[in-house]
Amino acid sequence: MKFITLISFVLSLLLTLPAMTFANEPAQPENMPVKMVSDLININTADLKTLQSLPGLGKTKAAAIIAYREQFGEFASLADLKNVKGIGDKVIAKLDGKISF
Repeated sequence: MKFITLISFVLSLLLTLPAMTFANEPAQPENMPVKMVSDLININTADLKTLQSLPGLGKTKAAAIIAYREQFGEFASLADLKNVKGIGDKVIAKLDGKISF
């Protein structure tokens, strides 16, 4: 009887051990691109404070972006931002890779 109990105990340990090792594995690297995409700021939906957090944009330029998109509609590309007063090549270079449309 003790032998059967011992065998049952050992078998149950062997069956649960692999489940415990999978639970401790780190997240897969495939998850990284998803995070990078979510870090982008959508220039067509961002509010004033969010736009100001972008490099090269202060309160005046952020407000100009909002006014432009309210008057003319959404931006489709980074080049469209050149139409906003105060936004030039230097600012666009700073925004590259940080915004989405």
